[in-house]
Amino acid sequence: MSEHLRPDILGRLRTRDAEERARAAQQLCSQVTDSEAIERHGEQNPLYVELNTRLVKLLNPASDILDRLAGTAILLALVDVDSLEDKQKFRITQQTKTQLAGSEMAISNEAVAIYKKLIEKRWASVMSSVETEVNRCLEWLGSERNEVRRMTALRVIEVLCSNHLVPLHSYLTKFFATLSNPLRDQRSEIRVAAARTLGACMGLIPMSERNVRNPGLNFLYEELQRNFQMASVEGYHGALLVSQELLQHGGMYMQSHFGQVCDMALKLKEYRDPIVHKAAIALLPVLARYSPQEFTRVNTGSSESMMGRACNYLITLSRTSDRDRAAAFLALGNIAQFCSTEYR
Repeated sequence: MSEHLRPDILGRLRTRDAEERARAAQQLCSQVTDSEAIERHGEQNPLYVELNTRLVKLLNPASDILDRLAGTAILLALVDVDSLEDKQKFRITQQTKTQLAGSEMAISNEAVAIYKKLIEKRWASVMSSVETEVNRCLEWLGSERNEVRRMTALRVIEVLCSNHLVPLHSYLTKFFATLSNPLRDQRSEIRVAAARTLGACMGLIPMSERNVRNPGLNFLYEELQRNFQMASVEGYHGALLVSQELLQHGGMYMQSHFGQVCDMALKLKEYRDPIVHKAAIALLPVLARYSPQEFTRVNTGSSESMMGRACNYLITLSRTSDRDRAAAFLALGNIAQFCSTEYR
């Protein structure tokens, strides 16, 4: 068994190919674990010591982007090593949290992936600091101008809420309030990420409490209305995104607001900005899935159901717009699937 990490594998770590980088990192970790199987040394394993020394250098903020990506690839592979001791796990956790605070989106993406895996494995070293991490994320969203950190904060909160961690229930009010600004941010990527995070947060609400009496959901609907009344690209897009999350994660809550959201989608379906236009089209099948009966019903004072108006528009769009043809066909197919029983 070699007493040193294989140089050919180390060289492959600096590739721009993410898959090749991951394979090289896994092979390095396999070399360490194979040596452990022969003679157990724990964190004193010479290969692990060498690997950690290289990790420290690779993850140094002064290192170039390829070095730091190599370092995050090693961290991600190490998380799956079963023989890690508590001190090793603590070190990996701290190194990951340091990378989360960086200002490079590529590094942030990798660090969030590692953090997600740590949470899923419920390592004590990461579970003991969940609330500290939440408060750091809330601080970044409230005052940080660095867009990478704001995006990282959104994604970390999404990871934490998606894993239904009990301590986070007490943060729901803060989450909803803090997400208000990102949901109408100037950057569409921030708005979309905030909406995904919002959906994950709503998953913490017990299903029995997802109704019109829930103060958190009422707050979100009021924010939706405020966004719509802004009459801007950011406001309209934010309103559509919040509507979609409420329909998908709000349980029975949206039954009393279904008509208003239908009207909003119809009003914005031909909006001049493509981001708002596409979001309105994407919302139509979500409405159909939420309440097929209401979607296909012809209301008093109207000669056409919501489904009729939506489908006539989508059919015309599929014939006249090369840019929107694929989205129109997808929306039509989903509406047909969700309303098949009512339509017959």
